[in-house]
Amino acid sequence: MSLYPSVLDLSDAIDRPASCPGCRTHAPRWAWVRIDGLRVLTHDGDVICPADRTFGARTAPAPLAVIEPLEVAA
Repeated sequence: MSLYPSVLDLSDAIDRPASCPGCRTHAPRWAWVRIDGLRVLTHDGDVICPADRTFGARTAPAPLAVIEPLEVAA
């Protein structure tokens, strides 16, 4: 492997969309990566996409925490 990309390495980046297929944000270097046998969607090879289903992406907002008042013993 060379330090400089070849024409063949760059040719697949031309046809690739600039948005991530998981979360639809601008991530032109998104890629599928194998981690411990799992197929993980990353934005640049090391940042996992927040919409990746492998690690339990949230499809709904997080529930609000319920704070109960403390009772003081008399």
